[in-house]
Amino acid sequence: MSESKTELSTIDTEQAMETPPSGRRAGAGLATQVSAIFATRVVILVITVLTSLVITRLLGTAEERGAYVAVVTLPGMLSAVAMLGLPGAVNYYAGRGASVDSLLRASLIFASVISAAIIVLVWFSLPLLEQSILKGAPDHLARWILVTIPAGMLTSFGGTLLYGRQQVKGYNAILLMQSIGLLGGAIVLVGVLGLGVDGAVATSVGVSLATVAAITFVLLRLRARDRRGEPASMRGLVGYGAKLYPASVSGYFNYRADNYIIQAMAPSKEVAKSNLGLYSWAVTMAEVVFLVPESVAAMLLPRVAGSSPEEASALLARVSRTTLLIALLVAAALIPAAFLGVHLILPNYVGCLPAFLAILPGVVALCMAKVMTSYVGGRGRPGRASVAATIALAVNLPLNLTLIPWIGIVGASLSSVVSYSVLAAIMVGLASKMSGQPITALCLPRVEDARFLMAGLGRLWRRLAGTRSAGSGKPS
Repeated sequence: MSESKTELSTIDTEQAMETPPSGRRAGAGLATQVSAIFATRVVILVITVLTSLVITRLLGTAEERGAYVAVVTLPGMLSAVAMLGLPGAVNYYAGRGASVDSLLRASLIFASVISAAIIVLVWFSLPLLEQSILKGAPDHLARWILVTIPAGMLTSFGGTLLYGRQQVKGYNAILLMQSIGLLGGAIVLVGVLGLGVDGAVATSVGVSLATVAAITFVLLRLRARDRRGEPASMRGLVGYGAKLYPASVSGYFNYRADNYIIQAMAPSKEVAKSNLGLYSWAVTMAEVVFLVPESVAAMLLPRVAGSSPEEASALLARVSRTTLLIALLVAAALIPAAFLGVHLILPNYVGCLPAFLAILPGVVALCMAKVMTSYVGGRGRPGRASVAATIALAVNLPLNLTLIPWIGIVGASLSSVVSYSVLAAIMVGLASKMSGQPITALCLPRVEDARFLMAGLGRLWRRLAGTRSAGSGKPS
């Protein structure tokens, strides 16, 4: 439940677009791009966690944080339901070389039509929603946040287009500025002016509007210099999006259904906000583990889409094993850090720690599911990922409905562990079959993976050290 993503890259993105990946070069190219994304996301992670800490600390109680989370996650939920898998289709077609101009035009049309319809529908449905799945959301703030839906949709389309074109530098720079804006706004509006939840939500609205302005500028520059490729047809985009849509919706609600069930099943608005506040902080801490898999998945789908099946399969094994190794190491380090941080900085949130511990194994499993889903989608089989996500959601919902009334937010965590593990098992099996490799080749880290990881950390350190040296004007 992160409330807020980036790039300090020096890669030659034009060469990355024009040169098909092959064998060792494909793995090295992806490693370079992932390390570029990862370097920036390390910075973003620090800023995002700091922003969450600042907001949580300044709001004071779990009830206030719960109200904030209920509001700022609403646009994401509406987009997952309404965007019909289309951002994923734009990502896929961008990776396949479709013209930027046609993808931009389609994205603008899709975002305009869908956002207009969803705003009208939700505006009039809010009284009903606020008695059930949005029980923790104050009415006036829920209406304010609706203005960010068009901006959020355009940002989503724009980000997937840029990633599909391997243009990570500009997009990640925007995400870095977005994180800084959220932190600065929280300090001023919540800390200095004391506007509480209203100030935190106002910060989210302002940063969302600034982000879409910045990404529009970057996309227009990309369109001016990248005129290659055949136009993508609206029918083709809709068709591919329709295959992704079940996975998109099921995937979102696999991650977030517990938020809405926690609110719906609470006996009062106050309890809904308190439970959601505690649970959201547990999830925010656990999602630190996602840092590497999200960096990998962002680049893997378009890279696989532009590769031969043999090249894609060779890439998958190294990427999946290394991702699992990193996720396990991060999860292990996160446990003492989370306990120490909560007790020292947020003592009112000690009640979230059992839920945090319970969900952590599921987050590690979900890391593998993310990588495998990108591979399967990049091979042009998004329907299979959709089936897997739907099965996982079918496991998740009844478990949440059963366990949350019984053991509260720990029940939500345990439900997620089971459904994430089911999703990971299915996706690993699919990827194994499609790549012709045994499951052990995808899931058991090897000594050479540790060496590969150390080399990658060395590249990351040199990138960050070079950035610091450049900023200070000293030679590295």
